[in-house]
Amino acid sequence: MNRILSRSFSSAVRDNVEALKQRRATLLARLEALELPEKYKGTIWEKWAMYWKNLVIDYKEMIVDTGKTMRERPIRSSIYLTLLGASAYCSSNNPDEADFMDQFRRRSNELSMVHPSCQNPQASEHIQFVQRAYNEGIVRRISLGVVSFMWLDNYDRGVAIYKAICPYLQPRYVTFHERIIDVGFNKRWWMLERKMIDYDINDASFEVK
Repeated sequence: MNRILSRSFSSAVRDNVEALKQRRATLLARLEALELPEKYKGTIWEKWAMYWKNLVIDYKEMIVDTGKTMRERPIRSSIYLTLLGASAYCSSNNPDEADFMDQFRRRSNELSMVHPSCQNPQASEHIQFVQRAYNEGIVRRISLGVVSFMWLDNYDRGVAIYKAICPYLQPRYVTFHERIIDVGFNKRWWMLERKMIDYDINDASFEVK
């Protein structure tokens, strides 16, 4: 029974694929045979139509060549598709500044529910440091598509003194890593999470006096 169902499913898939191929071939044949009326020949409309016609044909050839290459080299194609899928997934889950602020507020609220004597000094100092940076208006975000960085600028965007607007006094790339306060990847801000580990445990409170 299972074998019969498997054959029926495979046959249905092949029929659908063949039907799609026939529709594509018919559409491309109609496109290639498409001609404008005489009154539009030599005008901008003819050039526009030819542009889109050639574009569709180029894309068709590219897709056919890509399919042929994938069949000839399945392993390499699988690797490329996996990397492409992973990049698309990471890009769609790349956190923005709103995500950072949401997680920062939640972590700050969690810390505020703990008595100061029980707060982890590392977590408390990091929360206070980020809060001061936001109050000064120097927190910035930069995105690389699949990963984001929260970093510190020199001045607030509203400051117009010479040091703030001079291009030669802007943050340098070689020291940029020193300005990073968090790294965002897969909808999470990792440095904030690391700083908040055991946020309600103060090791100093366990020391024997």
